[in-house]
Amino acid sequence: MTPSDAQQFLSRIIESGEQTPVCLMGPPGIGKSDIVQQTADQHGMDLIDLRLAQVPPADIRGLPQIVEGISRYARPAYLPKDGVGILFLDEITNAPPAVQGLVQQLVLDRMLGEHRIGDGWRFVLAGNRREHGAAVHGMPAPVANRMIHLEVEADFDSWKRYALAHEIHPDVVGFLTFRPELMFRLDRKSLAFPSPRSWCVASRLHALDLPIDPAVGEGCAQEFGVYCAIVQDLPDLSAILAGHGDTIVFPREMSAKYAVTVGLAMRCQTEHDALAAFQWINQSAGAEWVQMFVGDCLVRLEQRGKSGQFAAMVATEPALSGFVENVLAAVFE
Repeated sequence: MTPSDAQQFLSRIIESGEQTPVCLMGPPGIGKSDIVQQTADQHGMDLIDLRLAQVPPADIRGLPQIVEGISRYARPAYLPKDGVGILFLDEITNAPPAVQGLVQQLVLDRMLGEHRIGDGWRFVLAGNRREHGAAVHGMPAPVANRMIHLEVEADFDSWKRYALAHEIHPDVVGFLTFRPELMFRLDRKSLAFPSPRSWCVASRLHALDLPIDPAVGEGCAQEFGVYCAIVQDLPDLSAILAGHGDTIVFPREMSAKYAVTVGLAMRCQTEHDALAAFQWINQSAGAEWVQMFVGDCLVRLEQRGKSGQFAAMVATEPALSGFVENVLAAVFE
């Protein structure tokens, strides 16, 4: 299941009122935490993020105290009584057995000792498998059988949509659009390896003019360096966005084609920019590049509330409206 599919699944669960705990399993760095955060944001819910591998049992259970001569456990600060939200129990498979035992009661009975979690709260868990290089403690079968399990895999389209909406560096987005197979490659022999998470770090390093191999590993960093050297001499994208691209030729080198197409989409601030870029790329490049541009551009404009205006402007041009309609259908089918 892709991260986008997992988020839609989790969203439907929440909308339905279903309270069965959901467990996201998958490799490190593919966006499991982001799925939960984005789902909570989408539904206006609070989010409590508890990293179980880093929490001692006493912090899960609560500290003992004497009340009227009777030993009781204090209610943990993280355990909400009221409101609506998601209690995200991350790193469940890395948690020691003592912590997993306490989480078992919490998730299955919605209680921790005498303390009950509010009815408006849902449980979402996440973890890695042993083959993902994690130090895994097995989940007891009776516990696992009471959860909904989603196997999440790295997916370039899901990551790209996230990247376009979160100001990831255009060079990184363009490179991975050119080489999507390098987005995720688990390497147990190296501490630095490419993943959706580490490419976001690489984007920030690249923006600071720092090498990116500490984030994604030496091999990917070398290929990225070659890509950046090739695309240094791109056409003037600002001229294209301003409607002055008549004399500008679409590149012939493949990586430069990706860089120009992604670069134009990421630089569109208004529907007027998008229309000018669309007109240029439609006249200068093939249908596959136009479709890529439209899909990426709409994600960017959607974040600015401009996608409807762009579609309306394009629809006023008979020569383009039919083509755009087909492109939009392919993007959102």
